[in-house]
Amino acid sequence: MKDSKKKLLILGGAPNETTLVKRAQELGFYVIVADYYTDLKLSPAKAFADEAWNVNWTDVDLMTQLCSDNHVDGITAGYSEVKIEYLIKICKRLNLPCYCTNEQLEVTRNKVKFKALCRECRVPTVREFSSVNDVDSYPVIVKPTDRAGSIGVGIAQNYSELLVAYDVALEKSYSKNVIIEEYITDRKIDVYYLVNDGEISILTTNDVIMAKDNGFQKVVQSCWLYPHRELENFKIKVDEKLRKMIKSMGITYGCIFFSGFIDKKQNYKFFECGFRLEGAHQYNYTYKSIGINFLDVFINHAIYGNLKQLIHNPLRNEKLKLAIINVFSKEGKIASIDGVEEISTMPDCSLALIKANEGDECRDGAILSKVGQFEFDNESPDELAKDIQKLYDYIKVLDTSGNNLIYDVVDDSLVSSWW
Repeated sequence: MKDSKKKLLILGGAPNETTLVKRAQELGFYVIVADYYTDLKLSPAKAFADEAWNVNWTDVDLMTQLCSDNHVDGITAGYSEVKIEYLIKICKRLNLPCYCTNEQLEVTRNKVKFKALCRECRVPTVREFSSVNDVDSYPVIVKPTDRAGSIGVGIAQNYSELLVAYDVALEKSYSKNVIIEEYITDRKIDVYYLVNDGEISILTTNDVIMAKDNGFQKVVQSCWLYPHRELENFKIKVDEKLRKMIKSMGITYGCIFFSGFIDKKQNYKFFECGFRLEGAHQYNYTYKSIGINFLDVFINHAIYGNLKQLIHNPLRNEKLKLAIINVFSKEGKIASIDGVEEISTMPDCSLALIKANEGDECRDGAILSKVGQFEFDNESPDELAKDIQKLYDYIKVLDTSGNNLIYDVVDDSLVSSWW
């Protein structure tokens, strides 16, 4: 429902937030974006917003005053736990709706607490080791307990590598805590739930195709395929356990995702979750397939404190499938990014989101610089495979010497035979 008098503040103006700004404007809200970047290349969402504040959203006193002075009606944020932390703080000061509590955030941002709750709710988890000296088999994966997006993550095949990975994870951890887990090569999956006034439903499920040359050094996810291939098996084996976990957290509104693995025997193990907007941006797909754009969940709750204004699409197509291609850069300086306009006009393309800029220096490491992501939906896996072929025909990411910087190319034949 449109209400042009309502003001929505979004914390952060990165490429991820551009779509959130546009959607809130489509719903009729006046949108303000706040972060300390003045360069629109670093904060492109400000270029689309009705108003921009060049301030640090971690300054709670300043944000509270600005929101009060400018009669802000609601605040939202996504894509990182740090933003949610300050969303909670600012909303509490202003007595504005906030979908998440500190206690819920702590479970989702702290991998140790998350796994403890998994065990309590009988959700299967990945084996962990209490210290570097307790590791009795390799490889292992080492992570900060309180970071997401593969930040600070390392893989070790022996004790000396473990010590290096541990130091990196410790340096990246806000709380200076590290978790060591067995490294699993099974297929990764994600599931995203919607909670509306306490009622829980599945939004999306996916399978992850990792980059071919990751080895033990990288954790690059090249493709997300929706829905999860063994969806009925998932519903039988773990869906109710995850729902129990959501209920135990006391969640009333919002979207929460769980990441895990499925092995060859079709058993599951989970290793993390996030109670926030996540970076796949599959909301156009959910609107077409189940009738809800989940950006609306965060926008509407921020303004109204409930989801009574949520728009439902009566023409949903539950047979629809989605392929999201992530384009990452190898090490080098980006001189040009071409083909985006051609990709965005393809009939099946529901999103073409560019996250890098010409002139960016891309470095090698466990995670690589994401140039952009491209989303295609169709009932037919064969048509999705053709879309992926065309994508790679169009997209060109070159360095200053004219060399190709694209790190990985997804095998479209995998997609055509996936489901």
